[in-house]
Formats: sequence, C-alpha cells, structure tokens
Amino acid sequence: MNSPRPVLVVGASGFVGSRVARGLAAGGRPVLAAARRPLPEWFIAQPGVIPVLSTEVTALPGAVRAACAQAGAPLPGAVVASIGGWHKGAPLLDVDASEWSATLASHLTAHLEAARALVPLLEPGDPYIVLNGAASREAMAGSGAISVTGAGLAMLVQVLRLESRQARPPEAGPPVRFHELVIDHAVSGDDRNEDPAQTRTPAQVVSALGELLDHPGAPVVVHV
Repeated sequence: MNSPRPVLVVGASGFVGSRVARGLAAGGRPVLAAARRPLPEWFIAQPGVIPVLSTEVTALPGAVRAACAQAGAPLPGAVVASIGGWHKGAPLLDVDASEWSATLASHLTAHLEAARALVPLLEPGDPYIVLNGAASREAMAGSGAISVTGAGLAMLVQVLRLESRQARPPEAGPPVRFHELVIDHAVSGDDRNEDPAQTRTPAQVVSALGELLDHPGAPVVVHV
C-alpha cells in the first residue's frame, strides 16, 4: 500500500501553524512541518511529524524533497500556508516606513514567494490553502497594516486561482486548487488577544482544514 502524501504546513513554528501541524498529525495525517528555525524535540517526536528546516523560501522545495527522501515519504499532497500572523501597533499614519515595508514583506510578499516555490511540488487537483484572519475583512485600529495585507492576501488567492485555471487546458485535468481559510475570531490560547468577544479553538481550525483537504468541491473561501 502506498503511503499517504503528507500535508506541508509552512510556518509550523508560529502560534497557529504549530497547532495546525500538531492537530493534523494527531488526526492521522502525515505532516511536513516547515519552519525557519529548529522545532522543539517534543514537537517533532509526535508521530507523523516530519520536520523541514529552511531559512529561505527559495530553498524550501529542496528541503522538502530531502526531508521526504530521508523519511521515506512521498512528496506533499497539500500545502497549508500559515504565514504572517497578527499584531497591534501604532495607528496607520504613524507606522514607520520600514515597519510598513517589513509587514508587506512578511504578510503578503512571503505568501507569493511560498506559492511560487511550492505549487510545482503539487499534482493537479491538490489543495493549496492559505490561512487569513478577521483583519482581512474588518478594519482594525492599531492593526492597519495587517488589515491591508490581509485584504491583499485574499485577492492574491483569487488571482492565483483564476490564473491556474486559465493556464491549464480542460483536457489536462483540474489545476491545483487554491483555498482561503479565514479565521474570523481570535484563536484560543493566544495571550496577544485582549479579552476577545469570541474565540476559535485550534481543533476548530484543524477541522475546517480537513474539510478543504478532503473535498475537491469545497468552497474556495471558508470561514471558521
């Protein structure tokens, strides 16, 4: 019997990404946990977790191939991009130019670079899922740069989906399918959130991801 193709979680060292990777693995899915810094031993000791260390996005495909070869695993059958995160800071007009540029790079450009690097690893019909947050739909004072980049990320996913369809003739089969999973409320356990009105548990996020991973006809945008 062929081994199931793992899910590649990009940003597995982050608050949400680490919980996504561990939750998917706990549910029986093999996971390639990609991070820019070494993951804790207790994390990678979890059954089904294959660590992938890469400090540069351009080197990530090679690191994925090497990790799969070492673990005797096939190449990934899905990508979950948990890149960026959330924070509060100065009002938008007071944000320093260098901070603005850094947020654009880490929360938007990084997603494009990851897609460019990783989509070629996938097969037709495989899912590429981008995680986004409530700030992408709701203007948030103190998180203006996150709202702007989040809104841009939503459009980025739409354009990638459209272009993937246009670039692939119907007789060639389905293209890689791009999805956006929007976490509409604070993820429970994150101390950065100050008295949120509602929260979502990591288990709820993982459950929503499972629906996208397993159902080719799933909506292109899902809220949780």
